[in-house]
Amino acid sequence: VPPPPSAPIPIDELARIFNTALVTTRAETSKDISAELRSLVETPAYRAILNSVRHLARLHGLSDKEAAETIILTFRKLDHLWGGYLFQEGVSRIRGQEPS
Repeated sequence: VPPPPSAPIPIDELARIFNTALVTTRAETSKDISAELRSLVETPAYRAILNSVRHLARLHGLSDKEAAETIILTFRKLDHLWGGYLFQEGVSRIRGQEPS
């Protein structure tokens, strides 16, 4: 039996949680990419991504393809920016400076 739904958290807090998860889950992929892909597309998280695509498409009058590309590009940009930020923070620490 699933737990009762809790009150929605504020969007700023959800963004903080998402960004933290994005940074902390940066890991190398498995050697068996095919098996990992099959496993991932069967997860509730993947289903949630697909539901988000559908929701964005309906909410903004986009095709499913446009909505999927928008979500993927946004995620990739976030991941790229956080990677750059973490790299810069590491360089700053090595130099003994505060990150900019």
